[in-house]
Parts: sequence; C-alpha cells; structure tokens
Amino acid sequence: MYVAWLVATRQIERGSGIGEIWRDDNEAITGFCYFGPQVVPCVSSGASNEAIGAFANHARLVHRPRMIVGPKETVDVFWSHVREIFGEPELVRACQPLYALERLALRGGRRDAAVGRATRAELDEIIPHSASMIAGEIGGDPRRNNADFRGRTGRIIDAGWWWRYRVLGKLAFMCNVGSASDRTAQIQGVWTPPDMRGRGYATRGLAAICDHLLDEHPSLCLYVNDFNAPAIALYERVGFARAGTFATIVLR
Repeated sequence: MYVAWLVATRQIERGSGIGEIWRDDNEAITGFCYFGPQVVPCVSSGASNEAIGAFANHARLVHRPRMIVGPKETVDVFWSHVREIFGEPELVRACQPLYALERLALRGGRRDAAVGRATRAELDEIIPHSASMIAGEIGGDPRRNNADFRGRTGRIIDAGWWWRYRVLGKLAFMCNVGSASDRTAQIQGVWTPPDMRGRGYATRGLAAICDHLLDEHPSLCLYVNDFNAPAIALYERVGFARAGTFATIVLR
C-alpha cells in the first residue's frame, strides 16, 4: 500500500528515495523494493527468493535506513540477507497483524460521534500525543530522533489526513491516514489520551472517522503489534478483519 502510494504520487521521482524493480523471465514485474528512510520490500506470491536477495544486495549501496517494514515473510527473508550489514537491531516487531475494512463490514458510523479533520491550530496539542503513540509502538521520542517531526505532522494536517474526535472540547481520540492509493488508505497513529480511555471514545471515534474515509476510499487498512490486545479488540469491534501479517525491524 505504502509503495503503491509512493509510485502513484511520484514521491520517488521527487527524491524521497529510490525504487528497485525485479522482473521474472517473461519481463513481468514480480518485485519492488523502496529504499528511503525505511526499506519496504514487496514481492508477488510467485516470486522467488532471488528477488529478495537482489534487493538485499542493493541495500549495501544505499544509506542506512531507519527501519525495514513490509509483509512478514518477505521481511524475514530480506533480514536474513542484510543482518550482517546492519548489525543487531534496536527493536523487532516480528508479528504485526494486518487488518482491512470495507463499507459493508463497518460497525457504527458518523452518527455515533462528532469527528472532524484536525487543523493547524491543534498542532501543539497533537504533537505530544503523537510522540507518545510512536514511543509506545517503536520506542524513542520522535521529537529527538526526527528533526522534521513537527513539520511532517503539520503537513499531514494540511493535507486533510489527520482526524480527531473531541468530547466537551477535550481530545478524546485521533488517527491519521499515512498513505492512500486507488484501492485503499492506510490508517496509522491511532491514539486515545490516557485520561480519556475506558469510556468507549475510541470505538465511537474510529467508527465515525472510518465512515467518512470510506466515502473517499473503497477500503481501509492498518497493521498493529500482536501484543496490543486492546487495539486489536478496538479494530475488530469496528469491523476490521485480519488480512495478513507485517513485520518491522527498527535499526540502531
């Protein structure tokens, strides 16, 4: 999904990274790997491990990425090739269930909560919550590790991709769209402030936001750490169904 968005929006051509293609004997594309701040290897089900090996060899030539992320089977093979290059990782999320949602499966909707797109006026409030969410997912404060964290968050808000739910003026839930294609949009940054948890706000807020997003996209997707039982329960309550497994390796 992320790779499809990079290609469709010409992000790679604009210098955000480079992409390597693998073709089979009939010149059909069966693999693609994005090399940027993160490495994202993708191969078709019929592709051989030769494609992943070729991508791994190319990894020796590019700048050290922050992380490797993608379908678990592909990431596992890719990592077996590049581990000696990159050394011990800082963090491994070996099993991240991938979930998908279509309109007919959605439970709840926009009538259950007053939600809206975040505005620049809310940036100072959103930044610390977003940083806390990322710290819990992959460790480390992104405000220290990423000099452009504030700027990137602002750009997502400006694009209309950051959504929030307020209750009596207080932030009760938020999430954002990380990437989108003509087939789906990926939701990320799902967060309920600690003092607002246990009241059903996440369920109402996420369902309402998904209702709006499904007006703009044919389906939605997200992935989650397998140990995050409350988040998995939330997604399944809203109607998301298991569609695969991802893995993420965060490098030092």
